[in-house]
Amino acid sequence: MASAPWTRTVDYGYPDMTTVDDGAWGPARQGAMATQREEVAAIAECPEPATVENVLHPLARSGRELDRLMRAFGAVTAADGTAARQQVRAEAAPEIAAHTDWLTLHPGLYARLEELQARIDASEVEATAEQRWYLRHLLLTASAAGAGLGDSEQSALKRLNQQLAELETAYSRLQVREAAEAAVLVDTAEELAGLSEARISSARAAAQAAGHDCGYLLTLTMPVQQAVLASLEDRETRRRVHAASVGRGTLKDEQGRTTRQIGAQIALLRAEKAQLLGCANYLESVLPLRTAESRESVESLLRRIAAGAADRAREECRRVADHLGLGQDMQPWDVSYGLARVRSTLDRSEAGEDISVEEGLRRLAEAARRVYGITMVERDDLPSFVPGARSFEVFDGEPGAPGEGLGLYLLDLYTRDTKSGGAWMNAFSVPSSLAGSQAVVTNNLNVAPPAEGQQPVLTPAEQKTLFHEFGHALHALLARAEFPQLSGTALPRDNVEFPSQVNEVFQELFSSPVRPGAEPAADELWGKGCSTAEHVAAVVIDLGWHTLSVVQAREAAVDPEGFEQQVLAAWGLDLPLVPPRYHGGFFKHIFASAGYAAGYYSYLWAEVLAKDASEWFREVMHDAEALAARGDHFRAELLSRGNTRPPLESFRAALGREPDPAPLLRSLGLQA
Repeated sequence: MASAPWTRTVDYGYPDMTTVDDGAWGPARQGAMATQREEVAAIAECPEPATVENVLHPLARSGRELDRLMRAFGAVTAADGTAARQQVRAEAAPEIAAHTDWLTLHPGLYARLEELQARIDASEVEATAEQRWYLRHLLLTASAAGAGLGDSEQSALKRLNQQLAELETAYSRLQVREAAEAAVLVDTAEELAGLSEARISSARAAAQAAGHDCGYLLTLTMPVQQAVLASLEDRETRRRVHAASVGRGTLKDEQGRTTRQIGAQIALLRAEKAQLLGCANYLESVLPLRTAESRESVESLLRRIAAGAADRAREECRRVADHLGLGQDMQPWDVSYGLARVRSTLDRSEAGEDISVEEGLRRLAEAARRVYGITMVERDDLPSFVPGARSFEVFDGEPGAPGEGLGLYLLDLYTRDTKSGGAWMNAFSVPSSLAGSQAVVTNNLNVAPPAEGQQPVLTPAEQKTLFHEFGHALHALLARAEFPQLSGTALPRDNVEFPSQVNEVFQELFSSPVRPGAEPAADELWGKGCSTAEHVAAVVIDLGWHTLSVVQAREAAVDPEGFEQQVLAAWGLDLPLVPPRYHGGFFKHIFASAGYAAGYYSYLWAEVLAKDASEWFREVMHDAEALAARGDHFRAELLSRGNTRPPLESFRAALGREPDPAPLLRSLGLQA
């Protein structure tokens, strides 16, 4: 096998990315794929009766070098996607898609998995609950990928998967490029009135970094509502920022395609793929691997939220228009600003304020210590996986007497031109007793870097994002699994956000206590109508694209923007003043990969679980002993379990009951 692109590894098997040769990714990937093919062929051709030891274990270990390679490449490219790495990614996408198809659709391997299942069912082979669950997962995944299809259908499916991989990569590259080119340059600091001195200095530094001799550059983040809109006093600057944000999806790539057009083509190919699998639409083809029971159950939850959120959003906009004295003249770029102005007149002791990055990290570590009994120690001796990233070693135990090392936490806070938008968690490795590996995880945010001599700060929204993403990191760091494929965050899309949303509640350790089960005060609900409406609008756009037949998808691709407007109107979410959080022109979640395709509802679905569990924690939030006891229990029954058993079984084991949607509905100001 070709050697890895890095020349050394450090603690916990963390590869030193400062030693990477980007030209080595391709040969290393091809060598690793060839090795896995040999490993899988040996499993499929083994003449012995199928057992856990000769099927499941070697299959889980196969491709370990490929997995390690692609995890590292994914982590560094999302954070620092240089032109060279983007080119490698474009070349890798069809190769990886073809290799995944080969593995998932391998007839000999599928036969061995079916044989093992039959032998377990007949009590000829003993298997643990986790081993049974992993086998079920493998068979379901293979079936959903088309393992039961004939040769011609499988060939067609492989062609579709390679086309999708190429288009998803093209979407991602163009989206990153468009976000950078759409940044708004203003001439004077007066046009940025309302922003803090630190933010204005950051905008000046961003302009200089982009090669502008003068002026101030406002870079775009992923959601349509840019954070600066809440503070900018100059209405023309607000208009320009909003227009740049919502107007994404018009820049053309080398082939003359916009992200809107590429996204529509992706949706069409996914509809064709679903049809090949015998499903009515793409959503139906992926639901067997989710926790949601059906399309109806998803839409039922959304309908309970959509109408009330739209009504509340309209009322909030009316109040904002009156407060600003704009009346019928109010525009979408005034809404965030007006919401913030009205909010400042309310008694919002919990609204929060900017804090230093160091204080944010102190709170993050202190919350993890109080709830889960772990300690974070910064490691200045470790190499940064991208420029400016910080490294922390995480231990089980209290400061001064740390116990077992759990892994490494790598934090990449600041935005850069080559960085993907939004915030996320990645993992170089995850805990597995079979693989002998531990956690090396990253959190990536897009905080504006401070100007020289300034202290970096986190807004309340960025503090929430940091706690959220750290929830994903904890899920990996605290995992206990035999199989790496089931470890930590390896959950269905509509469940994986749940633990990270729960972690947001621990910000309340540093503020006044919130009474569990209490109806939110009117001022606490202010702005929830607009934020919920824009979120649900993005969800229904995702479902709109992924519940189409092939014929319908082909028709929708003729006018992608018009199709999305029809979807919003059908749900009563066509709100001129409150555009969707994402539309087809910049919906990375569903078009840059298949990760959240037909699954952006996952955040709300998981939030039902998260709000319920958050209230369970709130009951003991300021009782240190009781909080630690519940943290230990939640860690043992849910966080450590990952996907080693049915996720709802872990929820029931942790909380002792079924999920209750009432806390979510209350938090949104909707009738439970």
